[in-house]
Amino acid sequence: MDKNTFWHIIDSVNSEVSGSDLEGVLRVTQEKLQDYSPQEIAVWANYLRCYRVLADTSGVFAASCVLNDYMSDDGFLDFRAWLISRGKEVYLAALKDPDSLAGMEIPKSTRFELYGYVAYDAYKGICKDDVYAEMKVNLLTKNQVEDIRAELEYYPHEVDGAHIREHLPNLCAKHLEPTERLCFTYSEGPGRMLLLTDLEKLKSAARLIESMTGSRFKSYSCGSFIYPESSSDAYLAINMRRETDFKANLYRIHFDVNIQTTGSRPMDSTELMRLQQEVGVAHALLTALEMQKYSLTPEEMQSFDDFIREQEELRETQEQSDTPITGQTF
Repeated sequence: MDKNTFWHIIDSVNSEVSGSDLEGVLRVTQEKLQDYSPQEIAVWANYLRCYRVLADTSGVFAASCVLNDYMSDDGFLDFRAWLISRGKEVYLAALKDPDSLAGMEIPKSTRFELYGYVAYDAYKGICKDDVYAEMKVNLLTKNQVEDIRAELEYYPHEVDGAHIREHLPNLCAKHLEPTERLCFTYSEGPGRMLLLTDLEKLKSAARLIESMTGSRFKSYSCGSFIYPESSSDAYLAINMRRETDFKANLYRIHFDVNIQTTGSRPMDSTELMRLQQEVGVAHALLTALEMQKYSLTPEEMQSFDDFIREQEELRETQEQSDTPITGQTF
């Protein structure tokens, strides 16, 4: 197992499976790894770990921030695993110029956590020994690491949130709203994360809700409400509540859910199942939303309301031009 075989396995998987099919990528990668010995699988895992470490740069981190509303240390590890899974050509190009990712079709998720464990799963499928112990006795040599480094060419500039559009113009144009700002600084290793303003976090929350429910944000003076488009007598509504903190001159935002009823007709098993599915979606959303706190100034609250109205106007324009609007039924 050498670096060329490492990349050959990945490229052969990508020739058979769509990059958007992450489950398929995992399955076929595991199958191909199991054609090798346990020792070779462990060495493949060490190559993966090495390439992931070498992709820890401000440019790659900036790209991960553009493609994800929130990025933590663990999330960046998972993003780099996804980057490696796309193959040698994509990986090398992204290190040299992170804006090259603008030319790719990006899947819904670029946090490929399970790819970091694919060698473990392949190993356990053919051997009962400990893959991590096997990895420790088959570490890459200094010469192997230097051989890897010799092929890498890095983007020559440090990238931070304030100047990200200058460095990644095509990626930002494709994946960020024109007025959207990313506020972060990069530091190598643990302890860094994407820092969004509360206004940007609230916009991200609105996008998250709409993408998971297919419903539309409706803005009112007392708050904004997500009304699922349903012909049923009973459905869930996800509500954004705003409370005024007069002393601090801030709006405190929180989310909750309530059941809306429009009739008294009893539900049959199909209706009950639908409502149960809505509860599952709502629970997942609230769990994510409650991890954040949102405190906005009156000016920021007005900016958020303007953002919601702009989104609604954009939808109306798309509908009038018969452009399909993607989203899943809630």
